[in-house]
Amino acid sequence: MVKRRLGLVATLALIGAPLSACQPLLPRDDTPTILPRLATAPNSGPSAQRMDANGYPLIGAYPKAATQQVSNEDVQATRDRFANVEARSVPPSDTAYRSRVVEMQTLAARQQAEAEARLRAASTGEAAGDAASSRAQ
Repeated sequence: MVKRRLGLVATLALIGAPLSACQPLLPRDDTPTILPRLATAPNSGPSAQRMDANGYPLIGAYPKAATQQVSNEDVQATRDRFANVEARSVPPSDTAYRSRVVEMQTLAARQQAEAEARLRAASTGEAAGDAASSRAQ
């Protein structure tokens, strides 16, 4: 009975010790706090998100201009280059697909035939070698 109580007290002490170390990070009241490591982080600069008249972000409203590293002309050229990529790509036709499948099937059949021929040659060569060795004895 005493051992159980000592074990329980030791377990509670082991659980409580790490949790008590987190207590200084918790706020004393309901005011939000910024951790010191985050407070010293450099400012990433203003956001390019467009806002409405009340200051709320407009969902799906992309910036009208690119960031300062790229000119508007470069952005427009890139958009023009990648516009309608799917429409410009030529989908494979059904006949091209079927011809490619037939080509792959004939290639597989030829390789299978070559492999079987080599296996037959190897097995007949071994059989001939075994017959010659048995005659020598």
